Amino acid sequence: MDALPSPKLDEDKPRYIETLTDVDRDIQYYAQVEFGSRDQRLRLDFDTGSSDLWVPDWTCKTKRARFVRHGSTTFKRLKGKFQITYGDGSRVEGIMGQDHVNVAGLVIEDQTFGLATRQSASFSNDVVDGVLGLAYNTLSCVPGTLTVMDNMIKQNLIQEPVFSVWLGRSTEGGGGEYRFGGYDRDRFEGELTWVPVTVKRYWQIKCDGVFFGDVDLNMSSDVIIDTGTTLVIVPTAVAKAIHDQIPGAVYDYRNGWIIPDTPEVAAMGGFQFVLGGVKFDVVMKDMLREKVLDRPGFVYSGVASSDRVTLWILGDVFIKQNYCVFDLGQDRIGIAPCRPPSRAMPETVEQTKDVDKAEDTKDTTDANDKTDTRDGTDKPEATNAANGADATVAKDATDTKERKVRQCIVM
Repeated sequence: MDALPSPKLDEDKPRYIETLTDVDRDIQYYAQVEFGSRDQRLRLDFDTGSSDLWVPDWTCKTKRARFVRHGSTTFKRLKGKFQITYGDGSRVEGIMGQDHVNVAGLVIEDQTFGLATRQSASFSNDVVDGVLGLAYNTLSCVPGTLTVMDNMIKQNLIQEPVFSVWLGRSTEGGGGEYRFGGYDRDRFEGELTWVPVTVKRYWQIKCDGVFFGDVDLNMSSDVIIDTGTTLVIVPTAVAKAIHDQIPGAVYDYRNGWIIPDTPEVAAMGGFQFVLGGVKFDVVMKDMLREKVLDRPGFVYSGVASSDRVTLWILGDVFIKQNYCVFDLGQDRIGIAPCRPPSRAMPETVEQTKDVDKAEDTKDTTDANDKTDTRDGTDKPEATNAANGADATVAKDATDTKERKVRQCIVM
């Protein structure tokens, strides 16, 4: 496929940057976002696999930070409710509202978002407080809702209808960043390959093939680039074809795909997806993940399988190696190999209660200016939608509980 032209960006204009914190072994990444007249700060998972923005309401029983509606003089309650179920089993439901939202220093006026009044225990015990969706608004659980990117464009907050993402590795300092309105050429090598979006819901593009080194696996599909999912998730036949190229890799019914933790395997080059006529790597250091406790000598694979997914999901395991630019103006994704990091980035945060409490204290230093309300009680599982006016989104993919799957499929 011929390369599409790059967007004409004024290099003198600023690109608004949101710095990310890397959790554990790149399980997920979050950024601090401020809401309302008192700049209530919450940690959000930026997710290109969904469209909705939501945070816990002050009435939600959760260990996470909550948005206090009566603490913001600019908050407006909206009619209707929302409900979302994610592929990792987490679930939220609640009411709708509108307020100022500060993302990367860009203050969005009257941003619509969900306020979760009920959420599953997995969210209550998570490091993140909520989710900020960056897919097309056609995927929104409440039809007609403008996304954060829609409002940045509508309110002329960014120069171009573009955002980009770089994700760091915990083994290389962690961190990451989103840029709104442009991209950073210093983050990637060579030129961007522009691939057109095939369906405007997810960031969905055509994958023309899969290679493991010089071996053509003779497989193709539409794929989605999904920052909200930790792994690469493909149908069983594709996962088997990939793991068949790795000596000793097996499928374990308790643990999924696992790989021998040996120097020989670590020295392998990994595999490639063909996007826009160019091969893009998933390298072996990202394939080799946590140790399998009940299988000494093995680690979890960065590729998981599910025959319930209709689209292949290229999650963080892919994005860590490949810089991605999401162009809403021309409905395309630009991809290029990441340049090895040379800048100091924030340290990785371990997902433990002690670290969490320490960070919570930092968030609430000035209670007069910042509001960060938490509740130590557990939250029962959310129920089904209460009435026909509620919107429902289901996210369908399988994974272990430690790895996040935020890819969204509308039921």
